[in-house]
Amino acid sequence: MSSLPYIVSAVCGIPLIYLALAKWIRPKPLPGIPHFPITSFWGDIPRVAKDMRTQGTIFDGTGFMAEAFESGAPLWQMFVGPSTKWVVVADAQEIEDTLNRATRSRAVDQSEIMLTAFSGTIPYGMVSLKSNDMWRRHRRITNPLMTSKYLKSMTPAIADNARSLVKLWENKIRKTKSKGATCFSCEDDFHFISMDAITSIALGESVGAVAQARSLIDASDPEVDEFGGIKFQLSPPPLYTAVRYLIQCVGDATTMPPAISYVVQQIRRWTPTFNRHHKLVVNHIFDRVSKVRQSVQEARDMGEEYHGDCLIGMIAEREGLSDQESLSEWELRDEVLTYIFGGTDTTAGSLKWGVEYVHLSMKFLTENPHVQQTLHNELLSALEDAPQDRSLTFDDMMSADKTPYLEAVVAEILRCGAVAPASSKQATEPIEILGRTIPAGTNILWANHIACDNATVPNGEKLRALDDIRSETSRKNGLGGRNLWSIPTDKFEPDRWIKVDESTGKRTFDPRAGYSFPFGIGLRSCAGKQLATLELKIYVATLNLAFFLGEVPKELSSHRAHIEVTRFPVQAYVAPQPWT
Repeated sequence: MSSLPYIVSAVCGIPLIYLALAKWIRPKPLPGIPHFPITSFWGDIPRVAKDMRTQGTIFDGTGFMAEAFESGAPLWQMFVGPSTKWVVVADAQEIEDTLNRATRSRAVDQSEIMLTAFSGTIPYGMVSLKSNDMWRRHRRITNPLMTSKYLKSMTPAIADNARSLVKLWENKIRKTKSKGATCFSCEDDFHFISMDAITSIALGESVGAVAQARSLIDASDPEVDEFGGIKFQLSPPPLYTAVRYLIQCVGDATTMPPAISYVVQQIRRWTPTFNRHHKLVVNHIFDRVSKVRQSVQEARDMGEEYHGDCLIGMIAEREGLSDQESLSEWELRDEVLTYIFGGTDTTAGSLKWGVEYVHLSMKFLTENPHVQQTLHNELLSALEDAPQDRSLTFDDMMSADKTPYLEAVVAEILRCGAVAPASSKQATEPIEILGRTIPAGTNILWANHIACDNATVPNGEKLRALDDIRSETSRKNGLGGRNLWSIPTDKFEPDRWIKVDESTGKRTFDPRAGYSFPFGIGLRSCAGKQLATLELKIYVATLNLAFFLGEVPKELSSHRAHIEVTRFPVQAYVAPQPWT
C-alpha cells in the first residue's frame, strides 16, 4: 500500500494543527489587570523579540514595556507563550512597600526562571536557592564579608587593581597615539579588572588578566576604524575565558522559559566545552581552598590566630570551631562561584553588582566634562598625600563628609546605568498590589528602572491618584522620606543627590534624595551591594585622579544597550589624557 496518502495527510495536517493551537491555546490573563491584546498562543513574545532585535533590550526607548507604562498602567501583565505570565509592577512607592512587606511575611521569593537559570551551573549557591534553611545558613556564613572589617581588608586588592588599570591605559594611550587613533574600546579592560579584583576578594589571588593584557600591548597591531577608534584584541588567561563561558551559560538560560532552560542546561552539562571550562574553574577553586586551609591549620598549630582577608579565608578561619556553622565542599564551591559571577557580571535578580557600572560610568563622565572637573577638584582637596600617585584606602572611600560629590557621582552612575533594570520574584502566597490580588505562584517583574525614572515632580498628580488603592502601609509611609525627582531623570546630574545647607553653604550627600533601586529591595536584594559600591568608588576615583576623559566621536558613543545577563552599552570607547 502506498505511503503517499499518509505523507499528504501529515503535510496538510501539521499546519491545521498549528492554526488550531494558535487560535485556541492562548495565555489566560488574570482578571482586572491590563495587558496587550492576546492574538495567539505566543502572547507577547513577538513584541519582546521585536524590541530585542531593534533596541537590544525591552526596557529602553519606545518598546512595549514603555508603551504599557505610558498607557497609564503601573500594573500590567505580559505573556511568554501560553503558560508563562508575568505581572509587571512599575510604581516605585508600591515596589518598595510590597517588597518590604513581603520580607516580613515571606510572601515573595526567588522566581523559578532565575532559580533554574543558575541551578544548572551553581546549584548550591544562594542565587539558586529558595529562601529556605540552607539559604539562610549560607547568608549567615557569608554576611560578615560585607562588614567594615572585611571590606577594609579587601580594599588594598581592589585599589591595587585600579592602579594596574591606570598603567594598562597608559600603555594603550601610547599605542593609540602611535597608530594615529583618537580613542580605544575599554569594554574588555573592565572585564579584566573586575575578574582580577573579584578573584582576589574571593580566593586571595587574582587571575592576572590585566597583567597579561599589559604584556601583550606592545606586540599588538590593532586596526584603526574609520572613526579613529581602536579595539585591542588581547588574549586573556584560560581561567578568565572559562569563567566568562560559564557566565554566558547563565545568561542564555535567563532568556528561556524554565522548562526549556532546564532541558538545555542538562544537555549542555554533558558537552566537552562545558565540562572543560567548569573543571578548570572548580579545580582552581579547590586548589586555593586547600592552600588557605593549610595556612589556617599552620597558624593554629603555632597557637596563632588566622585572619582571613578573602572569602575563603574568612570561611576557613571559622571552620572546625564549635560555635560556627560551615559549608560542605560543594556549597563552598558554589558560593565562591556566586561571588565570582557577581563581581564579574550581573543578573536581573540577585547579582546586581559588577563591571557594567564602570563601563557606563566612563560613558557618563566622558559626556560631562564639568562633572569630571568638579570631582577631580574635590578628590585633590579632600584626600591627602597626593592621592593621584598612590592606591586609595578604605578610609579615603568612607569619608562621605569630605567627598560628597564622589558619593553623588557613584549614586548617579548606579541610577542611570540601570545595569539590572528589573528583578523577578514569585508570589508564595496571595499578595495585594495596587488593589489587585496576585495569586500564589505568579511571577512578578519589578520594573525598577521605569518606576524610579517616572517618580518625578511632573508625574506627582498621576502618582497621588493611586493612593486610594495603595496598601495601608504604603499610604502611611508615603515616599519613605524621599522627594520626587525635580531634575529630569533622563539627564546625568550628580547634583540631584547633593543637599546644600542654606546658612553655611555646606554640601552633603543625600542617599534618599529620590527613588533609585540599583541593588533591589527586601530579603533577596543584592548581598554584595557594599562591596559593589566600594569597588565603584575606588575605580571612579582612581581613574578620575589619573585621567581626564576626552570627547569620543559620536559614531562610537551611542547609548544603545543590549542585554545578555545584564544591560550594558554596545559601545564603550574612551579617550583618556593626563590632567594638565
